[in-house]
Amino acid sequence: MRTRTLTSSPNPQIPGGLDRRGFLRYSSLAVGAVAAGGLLAACGSDKGASPSSSSGAGEIGAGKTIAISLNGVNAYSGYVAEGVLKELDGTAYEFAGVQNNFDSSTELGNVQNLLSQGIAGLVVLPADSTTIARAAQLAGQQDVAVGNALWPGQGEADKYFAGVASLDSVEGGRMIGQWLLDNAEPGKVIVVQGIVGQGFSELIDEGLDGVLGGSGFEVVVRDQGFFARDTATKIVESGLQAHPDVTAIVAYSASMSNGIASYLKSNAIENITHVSSDADDELFDWLGTPYLAATRYYSAAQTGVIAARAVRAVLEGGTPQFEGTVDQEIVTKENAAAAIAKNPYRYAEFADKAKI
Repeated sequence: MRTRTLTSSPNPQIPGGLDRRGFLRYSSLAVGAVAAGGLLAACGSDKGASPSSSSGAGEIGAGKTIAISLNGVNAYSGYVAEGVLKELDGTAYEFAGVQNNFDSSTELGNVQNLLSQGIAGLVVLPADSTTIARAAQLAGQQDVAVGNALWPGQGEADKYFAGVASLDSVEGGRMIGQWLLDNAEPGKVIVVQGIVGQGFSELIDEGLDGVLGGSGFEVVVRDQGFFARDTATKIVESGLQAHPDVTAIVAYSASMSNGIASYLKSNAIENITHVSSDADDELFDWLGTPYLAATRYYSAAQTGVIAARAVRAVLEGGTPQFEGTVDQEIVTKENAAAAIAKNPYRYAEFADKAKI
């Protein structure tokens, strides 16, 4: 088993509030000297071939590196990487990558650096959809196959991707909105987005607003939490100071909802319906408590599997499926176990393989 180390371009320090502890606890990934935007590196397991591999799978990918560009450091990005490793398991591909501190300029520079070091394929979890489209274009000029694990939907950039993980976030926003209509008291709502420009939060906004419009629910605060628990908590805290009669909070990631739930508990606030999106280990400790009622559940790991599978198809002479559908549903404490069994949100057995 060989490990290949790729250097990354200089990055700014991680912004204040980034949930570094949560990432290390729940994904156990050493994503590049965390505070300085470094890299992760590993290689395929010598276990049996993956389901998509043919006989002699151990020789598939020999001498080639598939890298991953993560938008930043949190549990979710670690789970995406675990999904990529799941898809590469049993092959000879080397695996390496970088994280981009949720910064678009860092993202482009890091991808350019990966390309300069001779990677054969790339999976991206974008910080910015426009930047990653440019990065994919540059990769295509070097015949490097790119899979997108967070596709914003059809656009001009599609021609640069081998395949994408297709998560219908407009529908996801509708699902959250409908659940609130059916289960929460109408009133004022605080919405904590991820990153505007990523091509993710805006789509959830569209679906959520479409359902809640004219319903008695009113979004009075909408701000970016940058997937950081401390930043999200501050948005909620200031929002409740300005609007103490808020009846619902919606956050667009588990990493942010974990902080919000902790804040609600610390302040004994039990009369607000809190709904999240995606899932991590900590979220399931909160789900079903008075501080977190439900989440729009989908698997971060599944997005990594789908994107990596498309890259592999190109490198192995096949025809990739361009859109791989990511499953989603509203999950509460009552149906959480069934949802996880059907579609695991992570593959923890691969976490250690991603360490440098």
